[in-house]
Amino acid sequence: MLKPIYNGFFAAIWFACVYVAPAAIASVSAEHDYEQALQAFQRQEQQAAYIHLKNVLQQTPDHIPAKVLMGKVLLEKGYFEEATTEFEEALYKGADIELMLTELANSYLFAGKYQQVLKLGEQYKLSNNSLFEWHLLAAAASLNLDNIDNARAHFISASALQPDSIRLLNSQVALLLKEKRLKDAELLLDRALSIQSDNPQSLQLQGELLQLQGQLLKAQDYFEKAVLLSPQDPVLRRALLRNYVSQYKTEQAEQTLQQILLQSPGDPYALLLAAWLSSLKENHQQSEQHTELLSAKLWQLSKAQIESQPSLLFSRALLSYVAQNYEKARGDLVSYNQLVPADLNAVSILIDVYIRQGDNSLAIQLAERHLEQLNTAPELAKRLVTLYINSNRAYKAEQLITSLRLQFPANVDFAILHAAVLKQMDQADKARAVIAQEVLQHSDNMLLRINQALLALDNNNYTQALQLADQLLAAEPNNTGYLNFKAATLIKSGKAEQAYAVVQNVLKQQPDHIAAQFNLARLEIDRQNYAQAISLLKPLASRHKQHKATATLLALAYFRAEQYNDAEVVLQNTLASGSYAPATELLFDLYFTTQRYEPALALVEQGLKSAFMDEILLWKKARLLLLLNQPEKVNNVLPLLSDLVDTDPEKLLKLALMQREINDLPASGLSLQEAITLAPSTLLLQLELANHYLITADINAADVLLKKMAVSYPKNANVTMLRGDLALAEQNESSALALYQQALKQDPQFRLAWVKLYQIAKAGKDGHAFDTLALQALKQTADNHWLRRLLAEHYVNAAKPTEAIEQYQLLLDANQYTNDAAVYNNLANLHLASDIDVALEHAEKALQLAPKQAFTLDTYGWVLAKKGQYQQAVATLRQANALNATNPSIQFHIAYTLVKLQRPAEANTMLGQLLANFAEFPERVAAEQLLAELSKAAI
Repeated sequence: MLKPIYNGFFAAIWFACVYVAPAAIASVSAEHDYEQALQAFQRQEQQAAYIHLKNVLQQTPDHIPAKVLMGKVLLEKGYFEEATTEFEEALYKGADIELMLTELANSYLFAGKYQQVLKLGEQYKLSNNSLFEWHLLAAAASLNLDNIDNARAHFISASALQPDSIRLLNSQVALLLKEKRLKDAELLLDRALSIQSDNPQSLQLQGELLQLQGQLLKAQDYFEKAVLLSPQDPVLRRALLRNYVSQYKTEQAEQTLQQILLQSPGDPYALLLAAWLSSLKENHQQSEQHTELLSAKLWQLSKAQIESQPSLLFSRALLSYVAQNYEKARGDLVSYNQLVPADLNAVSILIDVYIRQGDNSLAIQLAERHLEQLNTAPELAKRLVTLYINSNRAYKAEQLITSLRLQFPANVDFAILHAAVLKQMDQADKARAVIAQEVLQHSDNMLLRINQALLALDNNNYTQALQLADQLLAAEPNNTGYLNFKAATLIKSGKAEQAYAVVQNVLKQQPDHIAAQFNLARLEIDRQNYAQAISLLKPLASRHKQHKATATLLALAYFRAEQYNDAEVVLQNTLASGSYAPATELLFDLYFTTQRYEPALALVEQGLKSAFMDEILLWKKARLLLLLNQPEKVNNVLPLLSDLVDTDPEKLLKLALMQREINDLPASGLSLQEAITLAPSTLLLQLELANHYLITADINAADVLLKKMAVSYPKNANVTMLRGDLALAEQNESSALALYQQALKQDPQFRLAWVKLYQIAKAGKDGHAFDTLALQALKQTADNHWLRRLLAEHYVNAAKPTEAIEQYQLLLDANQYTNDAAVYNNLANLHLASDIDVALEHAEKALQLAPKQAFTLDTYGWVLAKKGQYQQAVATLRQANALNATNPSIQFHIAYTLVKLQRPAEANTMLGQLLANFAEFPERVAAEQLLAELSKAAI
């Protein structure tokens, strides 16, 4: 029987597959170090494991199994933050959460990141065993958040999965202790200890119970027993330490504390305990030393010095401001403003700090407190108008600018700001009129002429904008600003080549012209010259950190170049200082493209806070919730969309399909009916309604509608195919086959009809009809490569390796699917029984194309094992398991290889777990035989 073959082909009918760029398999030395680290870890020799893993990661930083194991080692050593980093990086690189769920969640718990624990179960699809673990950990996180109801809900869910678990009992005891229900806790603890009297967690909980009852000495006994049984568990030592401190047993407490600090020397909680203990012993100097490790060194100015000499505070603020340490500058300027509120210079600087930190509302509040002084401070007045414009407070801006223009009628800057306010109020015509009037009075003012040109450009009047640009250039032919404006206008009008020449001219005259470099980068991105764009934008973004457009364009270049990590860092930094819609939109696209739906959803939720009925955002939210497998939450969004799209048949169809995805079929049917009422003659709507009747098994309604459609559209392949679906629903397989074949005569390229026939054949019903029809079609259109691929898959299902190989080879000979890892992977498996060398050749090619996919690593490792290259095989199979820890075939392959490596104990453990966890998998019989052989050999 053929080994089951990876089949990503059918998903490609509906979804596009993206593979990670090729990377080399880890070196032999690195893999040797990894195996040594794994064995050391299993012997609880954490330092040795750490050294080996450091060697691995120095040679191959992306070695996923090593990163996962490093996380576990660091967790055992008490380095919780470092462990979390390793786990999160491994996940980002594609590791399977199943390998590290418990450890990652525990590292979050130790670090106090309780919300992160709760998110784990929402972000990942978990096996039942892992789901049970997560519910217990989520309950612990909920208890730490004082959310008793949520903790109880998680316990109920966990109980449904494993009702007799000792860990579940312990967790329920923790909840009862939290609720101070000591009697109930005592009963449950008795039950837990009767099942396993030496369980460290049960003993710890017994100690906690006794401590709550005031029996500190008895509690100490249980804590000490728990620590003796599990000396590496920092939670147990912390509990014991608290008990010693409660009894003022400072000597024992200090010894325990030193052991905690050895386990986790950088743990802030442990340092705080050290300061606490030192203070108990009245060792103030040592207490101070520990406290300094937790907080930054304080400035030395006293309050009295500041109040007597405010200028010292202002000077210190200025030093911080110049050093771009805006947080310190802000604190000092706020204090200075309270002492010297009339200093407008300080006010102006503080407003600038607020703006740089994205706190425009605070900047406005501060400026408004000095409204009466603005007539003597026009620059500050302009700043406030600009703030109003940027924060969409057009009404206030209009009031202020009108007043200012009356006071400063000859101030051209205020006229330009007035135009900006009018433009924001959707009065672009009035804005242009203001500028035009000013141009008549100040025809030599180039700033006015530039704004006139900009308003023309904003109005998409490219002809006028270019004319005005040429007028400006007539006066100053070599003015790089005017040249760059012309280039920007040419870019917007779609004249990229002309723009490129103008930009090059600007940079020839002034190589460091910022706006020209920006425009050149835009053009390079359009030309797909991403490396050139990045080299232009990186220094620009570094020098002009507050210019969000430059940073966002740099992120776009990274994004287009598929350098997603770099793009994300730039966008996160850009948004950290305040909102910027283009950056937010690009960050969403990045998360969506890289299938990171949870952070994408967070962005959407953030947008909905200010626009809760935004249709685009609601569609995005619904789609993301579907991708996150949260249909009940989708159901909360769709009614909002229903109210927004009830007059648009196209959007009603989109809504109906989404309702179908969450299995809300009644609502889907209603949406389709509403759409058809609005557009009764639309064929697509009729097809989807017929499909809806079939899905809901409303055979009569489907029959009536399809008969009408067959009359109206007698040669439509979609209608004929649906009639085939109806025949299949009526269990009339011969009619269904005939109708599918008729649909293919109407449209020989109709892929969905071919898939229907393929699925009938896969079910073991008339497979000969499918291959006969497919071969006939391929004789007529030999270049129908998609169909040939489908035929090859059919031969795989029919256990016809020779025929499957022939079809795959014809595809490769035609230079088709040559970059498809699944094709080579399948060929490797097909050749495995007959020609191991050819199998290896195909497996290597598949791995080259998809180096970080579990299915290619598994096949390559299995071929190596069959060739007798066991050491390299087990290394490769470990990497496959790191990416997919719930695939029983991979685990069997590892166990088989461990046997060949003369490591029967490890293989025995793995096979036992494998057979216990998976009732059915292709290699189960082989796994049982191998385990029996190992057991027999051990006797």
